[in-house]
Amino acid sequence: MHEALGSNVPVAALDVDYSRLFRLDGQRIVVLGAGGGIGEHTSHMLTSMGAELVCVDSDPASAESIGHTLDCPSLCVDVTSESGVAELVKFIEHEIGEITGFVDVIGKTTPKPLAEFTLEDWEDDFRVNTRHAFLLGQQLSPLIARSGGGSIVFVSSVWSQYSSAAAPGYGPAKAALNTWVKQLAEAHGPAGVRVNGVTPGFFLTARMVETINQIGSAAAESIFKQALLERLGQAYEVAGTIGFLMSPAAGYITGSLIPVEGGATSRDPLGFARRS
Repeated sequence: MHEALGSNVPVAALDVDYSRLFRLDGQRIVVLGAGGGIGEHTSHMLTSMGAELVCVDSDPASAESIGHTLDCPSLCVDVTSESGVAELVKFIEHEIGEITGFVDVIGKTTPKPLAEFTLEDWEDDFRVNTRHAFLLGQQLSPLIARSGGGSIVFVSSVWSQYSSAAAPGYGPAKAALNTWVKQLAEAHGPAGVRVNGVTPGFFLTARMVETINQIGSAAAESIFKQALLERLGQAYEVAGTIGFLMSPAAGYITGSLIPVEGGATSRDPLGFARRS
């Protein structure tokens, strides 16, 4: 941290090392859900920026694979439970020493209409999408504060703003996560810990490709054209936004949610403006 940041003294342009603003050299960052999809891309992104990672995944093979590929410590643990988070904290303190941030890419959707949605489905959506975020924030944020500050990024979803007949528990759970981002940012801001979220739209993950193959070309084309860019996003484009939020370049951004959805939510939701 530049010494002037703590004293509200203007920093002259010639005193800023702009070449370091998008670097993470010397930063130790935990990536939760690192073994596939956006998490895997994020792990590669942060490593390319110079970060030292701890890759965590609930799937043993995925955790081992990403750790081997990036030559970094990995851990297979379920952080949706208190015991799992406790195991992660113990691993950090005994094997790593300190961390300066974490990225949480964990989430799930229960595709089921509301009439068939059970209380168990509802609680499971909140367990995987929100409860674990509380546990991680509560237990890992003090470690980051202790290291002198750093950055936390949660992956939410654009569905946190809308209803979904196809998955009625997912949006409410992610909406709760959005508020948790702000809560955590307020709690740890004075210690120099920034907390933000990204809200992705449709991306070309393996699950999305499977869905496209199932719904047919006409329906898929309709999804593509919803975004202003008229295409689906690539997972690395979410990872790039996460990398920015983790970097010193985003040093005055906290408590924010950054949409990464190709402009899809910028369209007139009523469709009136598109009528001829």
